[in-house]
Parts: sequence; structure tokens; C-alpha cells
Amino acid sequence: MDLGFENSGFDVAFVNEYHLPFLKAYQFSRKQMGIAPPRYGYNADSIESLLENETGKNFSELVVKAKSSGQLVGFIGGPPCPDFSVGGKNRGSTGTNGKLTRTYFELIFKDRPDFFVFENVKGLWRTKLHRKFYEEMKLMSKSAGYVLVDRLTNAIE
Repeated sequence: MDLGFENSGFDVAFVNEYHLPFLKAYQFSRKQMGIAPPRYGYNADSIESLLENETGKNFSELVVKAKSSGQLVGFIGGPPCPDFSVGGKNRGSTGTNGKLTRTYFELIFKDRPDFFVFENVKGLWRTKLHRKFYEEMKLMSKSAGYVLVDRLTNAIE
């Protein structure tokens, strides 16, 4: 998703990717496309680290620094989806991967970007089992002052 945003004129200043092969592929792609490394670098830890201790404090400081530039600051995320996928394990928000979806929203509420993108599978949106959790995240986002645009998008778009 980051490369798509960069190709549309956004400046991706920090990248967090826990799955090392994905991170390496992303770094390779940026290099091949002539895109400089992110200003604030790469992080290969779990997103949970951005909520905790010194790492979380440092990340929050980067967000404040980016906001002081006068440009909009956004979080672009797609937490792992197997726990919400109809083809996955259907563990939902209590599954190992599903928990990271809540973590992503906690990070948004902690650091208050100007906007965020949340990408996941349609099973989270359409499956009755997971819809309650999804609605809870939407309600929390609205309560935090975000205006939501919610739709199922074909990846080809």
C-alpha cells in the first residue's frame, strides 16, 4: 500500500513491517523505483512496540515532529487479516493476528494522525462473527473525532 501512496504523491516517512521478507521486498522495490529510504527509517518490530516503552515514546516524538512540518500526517495500515478471513482460522479479534488490528487502532488513538487508512479483508466487514468488533473500532474512531469513509474496494481499483 505504501508504494501506491508514494506513486500518488504522498511522502511515506516511516515504515513498520514485522514480516522481514515483506520488509526486504518493500525496500528492494523502493530502490528499484528510485524512491529514497523513508526519512524516519524502517522498523521491523511488531506494531505493539510502537505503543510501549522507549520505542513507543520515540515513535510518538516522530509523529509530533512530522505534524510540526505543517503537512498532513497519516497512518496507512493493513494489520494481518487471517483471523478475520473466511478462508482463515476465524479467531477474530482474539486471535494472534486479530489482536494486532486493535493495536493498530490503539496506536491511532494514542498518536492522533490527521487521517488513517485501515485495510483488511471483507470477512471483517461482512462476517456476522467479526462485524461487532469492526463496529466497535468504527465507533471508537468516530468518538476520537475521525470522519469515516467505509467501503469494500476491489484491489484492482
